Amino acid sequence: MSGIGTSAFDEERLQSEMERYHNQLDSETERLYTLASEAREKGLDFSTEVEIPRAIDLADRTEKLLEEYLDGLEIAESIRTMLQEEDRETTAIKIACQVSNQMMERTGDQQRSIDAGLRVGLAILTEAILVAPLEGIGQVRLLNNVDGSTFLSIDFCGPIRAAGGTAQAMAVLIGDMIRSELGLAKYEPTFAEV
Repeated sequence: MSGIGTSAFDEERLQSEMERYHNQLDSETERLYTLASEAREKGLDFSTEVEIPRAIDLADRTEKLLEEYLDGLEIAESIRTMLQEEDRETTAIKIACQVSNQMMERTGDQQRSIDAGLRVGLAILTEAILVAPLEGIGQVRLLNNVDGSTFLSIDFCGPIRAAGGTAQAMAVLIGDMIRSELGLAKYEPTFAEV
């Protein structure tokens, strides 16, 4: 009865094999990215760069996916830190507001700041693996109520995806949280609209 009370598996060996396997995946991926870059540099394709950046986690994917909207703003570490303390939905809302505030300080462009924050929040919600943060939001606009106050309008491009109702609803909530954070008014429908 030598096996009673001891693990049937050699945990050290399994851990070593798993690490070796992950290292092999990383080195092979790096080799293939290098090969793809060399092939693209020949100029025989539409682009001279590999379009899909390598990312290590949700925070890294989000930052790389939305690079063109962030104007150099680095957000990955903030996302990582917050995800250690909060769930993904709460992190999406808080980081979206944080990004909007930082972009507002950086650019002074309220519409662009809201757009960036909203896309970051949506990327976190969808684990930055769906196209929703890029193509699901058509346009973010600032419009005026009858009293002249400014409100936020978000144009969606159809359903974000076939089963994307939750993400789309959360995007509206995130937009409203950003609106409130930046001091914009709520939409006030006219009597005729009601």
